Amino acid sequence: MTMMSEKESTIEKNSPDLMWWASCVLITVIATLLRFALLPLKVLHHDEGVNGWFLTNLFRDGTYKYDPANYHGPTLYYISLGFAEVFGLNTYSIRASVAVWGVLIVVLAFFLRRYIGKIGSLCAALFLALSPGMVYISRYFIHEMFFVFLSFAIVISVVMFIEKRRAGIFAIAWAALILLVCFLPSTLKLATALGRGNETSIWAFRGAFFIVEALLVGFVIRMLMTWNGGRAVYVLLAAACTSLMFATKETAFITLGTMIIACFSVWMWRKIFKVGQIADGVEIEDPGEALSDEKLTAIDDENLTWSNFRDALGNGIDLRLIVLASISVFLFIAVLFFSSFFTHMDGIKSAIDAYALWTKTGNKDHTQNGTWAYLQWGKELELPILFLSTIGLLIAFVKARHRFAMFASLWAFGLFAAYSIIPYKTPWLAISFLLPMCIAAGYAINEMIGAKNISVKLVGGLFALIATAVLAYQTYDLNFVHYDNEDKAYVYAHTNREFLDLMKQIEYYAEKSGKGQDAKIDIVSPDYWPMVWYLRDYKQANFHGHIVDSTDAEMIVAKKNEQDDDVIKRYSAKYDYIASYALRPGVDLVLLVRKDLAEDGKEVYQIEDSK
Repeated sequence: MTMMSEKESTIEKNSPDLMWWASCVLITVIATLLRFALLPLKVLHHDEGVNGWFLTNLFRDGTYKYDPANYHGPTLYYISLGFAEVFGLNTYSIRASVAVWGVLIVVLAFFLRRYIGKIGSLCAALFLALSPGMVYISRYFIHEMFFVFLSFAIVISVVMFIEKRRAGIFAIAWAALILLVCFLPSTLKLATALGRGNETSIWAFRGAFFIVEALLVGFVIRMLMTWNGGRAVYVLLAAACTSLMFATKETAFITLGTMIIACFSVWMWRKIFKVGQIADGVEIEDPGEALSDEKLTAIDDENLTWSNFRDALGNGIDLRLIVLASISVFLFIAVLFFSSFFTHMDGIKSAIDAYALWTKTGNKDHTQNGTWAYLQWGKELELPILFLSTIGLLIAFVKARHRFAMFASLWAFGLFAAYSIIPYKTPWLAISFLLPMCIAAGYAINEMIGAKNISVKLVGGLFALIATAVLAYQTYDLNFVHYDNEDKAYVYAHTNREFLDLMKQIEYYAEKSGKGQDAKIDIVSPDYWPMVWYLRDYKQANFHGHIVDSTDAEMIVAKKNEQDDDVIKRYSAKYDYIASYALRPGVDLVLLVRKDLAEDGKEVYQIEDSK
């Protein structure tokens, strides 16, 4: 296949087409429904509850201080702040602020049609849309999904920059969004201050500031589009996304390091084994001749070379400007977020200290599943993706032709190896390598369907259908049926659905007391997350974490078994035992209600007779 500068590629000649766009829309709709439907169904995880507490403080008090000992980077809270401001501080809005990135990951896969084929990119997008893990973590209010989106955005940006593409509508929109977000929290604070408590005035100022900010952002984007045909937008986006990755999770260096090693390995492999031959010298047919339908399976990634990357950077003043601009963007965004928008400068030092802390936590296996935990979880719920991505890796390296497929395969299995070696393991880390695995799997289907041999075509189509069916069922079962079943992969110390029954009972007795959200609730259990989130509107919800003398609280929440003796001794006179509720595996909570409010309550000593 010839270079783009010599001849318009087969892909460009045949694209866009109605079937392609219809498929893209259908897959995006599927991804959206799976990620946004019934978002509050699954009770918040312990970690989600803590993240919700940080967000609540930021939303109500305007304060957030990055502390590496308390979870990860600040980006999650500022992104969700925008959703909370618009849609309210509730479970749906905070999870929607994560789910949107899960959908956008699927959308980004469509940009790979030139590098893994149309069928390949559609299959990759479909696998990403249906992957049980990708859907499950997309419905979690944690950092992972935005982190993985950023890694994908970096790859797409660099590829587009190498090919000297003019920035398209999606790149412009993403650049504009980053610029808006960089200044949005400050403008929101200013609007609140100027509004002086008047809701109408506050929203009027917000609207005015947003318009001014949008005009300024538009001016900056317009200036960038006049620089080298607008392709500088891509390298600046890559710099911004890299900075945001570090501001999201400390593991950014693992992903970025793996990508760099993958690029070098592809270059080395192609140097050692020339296109069309393997180590023993056996010739392999040219892929161009093996394609029976170039419109659907043609791949053209010949431009993805170091020399073309260097050429895209330019020379002289252009090179100096683009390097300086990229470094400036990286540093500005990092400082902006870690300093909590210049309100907590100690956060910058904390960002550096985070890596010393991470090396300690990284040496502990929190799941107790051993070295092969990710393989075990993958075999249970992601087997089609594991299988097809392995085939994709083999095809890519035997042909030694398709650079991007080789890179994606090494990116996938390199991260898989890295996270398997590191003792620290949690299910959500798996989505970092599930993303490139889906790309490699899509490439495998593309190459099989594009083969000259009819049997290989049929096998490729059959694999695609089976994978789709299996993933669809597994996704439904995990995300809408057994979402809190500890025996399932990805379900790690998750809050039991019984917890919502406890919250309903608390709400019921709070209303019965006549005080509503002013009712006093003493939480004496040392284990209570994510209860802080669910009781965020109860002004007198006191999280003691230990037994206290309580005489006037309407309700008490204690820990079953561990605190039974103290509960019976201290609270029997004034409180009745309502029921016990599972919080998470191995932890049950009990609800005590003041005797004058309790209906059909039991004597507190009967706690010992309950489950």
